[in-house]
Amino acid sequence: MRLRQIEYFVAICEAGSFNRAANELRVAQPSLSQQIQALEKELGAELLERGRQGISLTAAGRIFLPQARAVLAAVESARRSVADLVRGMAGELHVLTVRSVASGVLPAAVVRWHEHHPTTVLRLHDYSHRRDLEAALRGGRGDLAIGPRPRDWDGDITTLGFERLVLAGRGPFDAGRATSAELAEGKWVGFEPEQGMSEVLDWAARSLGFTPRLVARVGQVTAALRLAVEGVGLTIVPANAVPHGWSAHVRSLDPPLYRELTVYGRGPMVHLARRFVDLVGSVELPLVSRPDLPADALVC
Repeated sequence: MRLRQIEYFVAICEAGSFNRAANELRVAQPSLSQQIQALEKELGAELLERGRQGISLTAAGRIFLPQARAVLAAVESARRSVADLVRGMAGELHVLTVRSVASGVLPAAVVRWHEHHPTTVLRLHDYSHRRDLEAALRGGRGDLAIGPRPRDWDGDITTLGFERLVLAGRGPFDAGRATSAELAEGKWVGFEPEQGMSEVLDWAARSLGFTPRLVARVGQVTAALRLAVEGVGLTIVPANAVPHGWSAHVRSLDPPLYRELTVYGRGPMVHLARRFVDLVGSVELPLVSRPDLPADALVC
């Protein structure tokens, strides 16, 4: 059964004759008759009685007509829904990210999105580790991902900027950068392996040439930051994760460390995903652009 056959059947019923329906549909009457005959053959029953006074519905036709109209209405509703999605007026957008980015980078973009697309639903799914984020997007659980640059990725990747990584601990710290010697002497609050910042801390230790002496491991950036401020040990966190009132408890590293953040998809981004990427690029995020990176910066 083809949609065109259903459209032709309804048009004939509403026009009252094959001739008028053919004119309105701008098709040849023989072609119209052939499609209706094919539909009746598939259904195993005649739908229309043809007479000198026009057409009338058979018992099968009376049963089939409301169902046929419902099918056409559902198709039209589906078309409108897709059109609204393309125009950014409706639909759900699933954005995957890592937890520190969800809370420290994206809120301004989410607010702007709601202002411009109030009839859509933005669903933000956060993960603890970069590898879980990548696996989720590959598995089709989202429309796009925002996080550290993915590895071995074939789809579109756009750099959003670079987030500064800072040393946190019981302060106040002086204004200078923390050196490798200071880092080697301190106690450390690390991260559980399933937390993506464990990968970042390992990279920082290799890059700065020290081995952290761990006294605690946690699964959340906020927990590591709180323990560091309470004096349990030092930790490294994104600067955008530090509440404003705690700025006296953090300092830069020597050389400064940054993590690249990107937005990426399984293929070319379209419709709501494309609109969101464009919007994020227009919002002022707590990130540093590539030209503004310090000359001696190390990038993860």
